[in-house]
Amino acid sequence: MKSAFNSHGSVGINRRKVLVAGLATTGACLLPSPARSEVKKLIPIVDCHQHLWDLDRQKLSWLKGNETLGRSFVMKDYLEAIEGTGISRAVYMEVDVDPEEKTKEGEIITELCMQPGSLTVASVLGCIPDAPDFSTYLAQWKKNPYVRGFRTVLSGDNDRCIMPAFVKGIQAIGEAGFRFDLCTSPKGLANCVKLMKSCPGTRFIVDHCGNVEIKAWKPQNRNDNASRKMILDWKRDMAALAANPETICKISGIVAQATEGWAAEDLAPAINFCLDTFGPDRVVVGSDWPVCLTGATLVQWITALREIIASRPESDQRKLLHENAVRHYVIENMIID
Repeated sequence: MKSAFNSHGSVGINRRKVLVAGLATTGACLLPSPARSEVKKLIPIVDCHQHLWDLDRQKLSWLKGNETLGRSFVMKDYLEAIEGTGISRAVYMEVDVDPEEKTKEGEIITELCMQPGSLTVASVLGCIPDAPDFSTYLAQWKKNPYVRGFRTVLSGDNDRCIMPAFVKGIQAIGEAGFRFDLCTSPKGLANCVKLMKSCPGTRFIVDHCGNVEIKAWKPQNRNDNASRKMILDWKRDMAALAANPETICKISGIVAQATEGWAAEDLAPAINFCLDTFGPDRVVVGSDWPVCLTGATLVQWITALREIIASRPESDQRKLLHENAVRHYVIENMIID
């Protein structure tokens, strides 16, 4: 890959982010021993956006007809995918299971986290904040030691997330001590800012660099009015979200939209803007595997990210790659190899 300098820019993507759910009990969840010697030389990573699903146990209607993702992706597959990346621990991210499967998803991932030596140590579950029975759903997770937050994938072209019932649900998430992941297209970020301001007691995580479209930075698009406006609007809304000191940004997801022949420098403007805007203490990393496979392998994504951040202080790199995750997700007694 080409060198990725610290250029700053921005972009926006409009894709439906759906993620994790099931898993299969596939035995030990530690990195295979051959990979350990290779990984040791790298700054270790806590993957804050791990997806898993087992279609023999779960229903994910959105996968129907998806050639790349329309099969099971279980822990065995993940362990193979992370070899050589330096990923030492993971936080599960919900995978948009069918509504009636939300509770089952939490039960399945809790089973995984409870396995001795599990690489997956915490979870973010799916939810429907504006559902009539949301308070009951939320209550069942309050004493679960492996649940750190919740997420609902939001459409960028409607006002659902600023409607009273939805706002009330997000406020309840904060009152229960959980975080809420904001996942929408760049067009939806302005409403996310409004939601954040309506829920001062809730801590937020902005997924996937705000889903900015990396193609907007392509040389052929630099003089395109739509691309320029998208970048400016995205920068404005991301800065507004970053203005809340309790909001953090997840460096993840954008590689899923990469096209053939992409290089680290194609991702660098968006990533560098997020790192500089949120600061070194409020950024974490996510693989977005296996959704990332629509643009790159997990190894390719992590290799590009390490290249992009290589010129930053090692202390900042460590914060991004694992220290912030340990702190923000309250991962106790965690030993980073």
